Amino acid sequence: MKLVASIYHMDELNDIKDYVDAILMDTSLIDLENIEKIISMGLTPILKYNMMVHPFEIEKYEGYFLKYKDTACLFYITDLGLAHLLKGMHLIHRTIFDPVTMITNHLDVESYMAYGFQAVGISNEITLRDVKTIYDTTKAPLYYQIFGYRQMLHSRRKLVSLYLEKINQTSNLENLSLEEVTRNEKYPIIENERGTFIYRSYAISLLKEFTSLPVEYAVLESLFIPAEEYKKCLSLFFEVYHGKDSALAQEEFKALGIPTQDGFSYKDSVYMKEEF
Repeated sequence: MKLVASIYHMDELNDIKDYVDAILMDTSLIDLENIEKIISMGLTPILKYNMMVHPFEIEKYEGYFLKYKDTACLFYITDLGLAHLLKGMHLIHRTIFDPVTMITNHLDVESYMAYGFQAVGISNEITLRDVKTIYDTTKAPLYYQIFGYRQMLHSRRKLVSLYLEKINQTSNLENLSLEEVTRNEKYPIIENERGTFIYRSYAISLLKEFTSLPVEYAVLESLFIPAEEYKKCLSLFFEVYHGKDSALAQEEFKALGIPTQDGFSYKDSVYMKEEF
């Protein structure tokens, strides 16, 4: 198992480098200097391309991949168009394909692994039992989020901007969240040049369970987590992975006050037809 930290600013790197094996680099950070810096620390850079790509953009991304193909990096993608491009460039064996919520069973995994990916991302919308079943059936290298806020929607459209335009209002698009009328929960929103991303109202933490999960890449997402708290979380996961008592680590984690829920870790989602 490789512990993977996500970063959005390079100045975060020194504080977390001792706790992980790989760094998932936000698109805004990807350049040769940053990649080489991560490699010099003995870590694997994973270049994050989490966007939907139109055919007219393919040439641009081909240029990106050519620029970095000779570095010791991996490519993280969420769009099958980029998968076809990377396969044509003979880079598919260095590619992690993660459609976020879409891969939920062993048939999906077998189909995508047959394409040649290094690893595939498993949905957090299924139970831990199902994750283990998928591995037992396929023995495939799995990419799986074990901590942080989970993405639940991505649209290429700039949904907030379109809404504001409709109601003739403006916003700086910072610290956005969505609150449903019938619930008290707030769902964080990010809108940028890649579209709109909506996240769950809570973080997940598999601190108690993750060492028993048969995954190749165990991902700790830093979005919406203050830097010092994220560093502490990384250290706790690292220490548990290397033998620290899980119960003690969980008490230290609770003291951080990060809102967490089990989500779908133990209970399958059930969709009921509404009555009219």
